[in-house]
Amino acid sequence: MKIKAFFVSIIILMLLFVIAFLGTNLFLKAYVEHRNEVKVPNLIGKNFEVARKEAQNLKLFVQQVEFQNSSEVPKGRILSQNPAPDKMTKISRTIEVSVSNGPELVRVPYLDNITANEALVRLKNANLVMGKKESRYSDIVEAGKIIYSDPAADELVAKGSVINIVESLGKLPDSSGDRDRWRNLLEGARAN
Repeated sequence: MKIKAFFVSIIILMLLFVIAFLGTNLFLKAYVEHRNEVKVPNLIGKNFEVARKEAQNLKLFVQQVEFQNSSEVPKGRILSQNPAPDKMTKISRTIEVSVSNGPELVRVPYLDNITANEALVRLKNANLVMGKKESRYSDIVEAGKIIYSDPAADELVAKGSVINIVESLGKLPDSSGDRDRWRNLLEGARAN
């Protein structure tokens, strides 16, 4: 009976040892793993260099994997990230980010010496919008045609930008009768 009690005691001690050993290992593993993890920061909307330094302070890396055009987010700022913010991740992990390349740029088409309707078609084809239309007299450009645009032709502008035009009213009207009368009065005044 003593032998049977002795074996039961040994088996119980061995089971307690195995449970304690496994429990300690699990606890240490969880403790060490937790110390090797950090919360992923929210980098969206931040300048790439600022985000890189912030991640570096947490022992994480940031890598640009894509550039995208965005009219809402300025050039150089982060649009999206993977892994997502506030998730736990291992130290030394790389956060992949998509960075804004700013708005898509297009060239202003040549609009000089064409009608406003023709200019409207060219602007729509270039994904631009007709803005203000002013009128001025011109000795060179005939009435109803565009003298110049603002911004000028070949300038790079953001897609969807407004282009203003100045349309010709033609030559300045000649009031020759009045002009001759004033010229005679001026010449008479000079003679005296």
